[in-house]
Amino acid sequence: MVLLVGLTGCFGEEEKPGPKMDFINIRNDSSTEVSVRVKLWTKEALPIQAGDSGRIEFKAGSRTVQVDARSRKQWDDCWVTMQIGETLVVFNATERIGCSVE
Repeated sequence: MVLLVGLTGCFGEEEKPGPKMDFINIRNDSSTEVSVRVKLWTKEALPIQAGDSGRIEFKAGSRTVQVDARSRKQWDDCWVTMQIGETLVVFNATERIGCSVE
């Protein structure tokens, strides 16, 4: 009886995988820190220091997303529509930051 109880504990339920996650990459080529968020999918902004890179993951649900980047220095912003898995590049533009997609 004890052996049977011990064996049933070894064959318990398998842990279910979490929800599928999508992502975008960020590369900050500007001279200031930027805060980046995916509109409608993430509430928190991810701070990326000048010269750094990062990645935002969120629940899968769309093939394209709008991404908003705001600079810390002048509080200017830019936004782009991009596909899942692409890289957002933030750079110095004329008196502002600019955004492009790679």
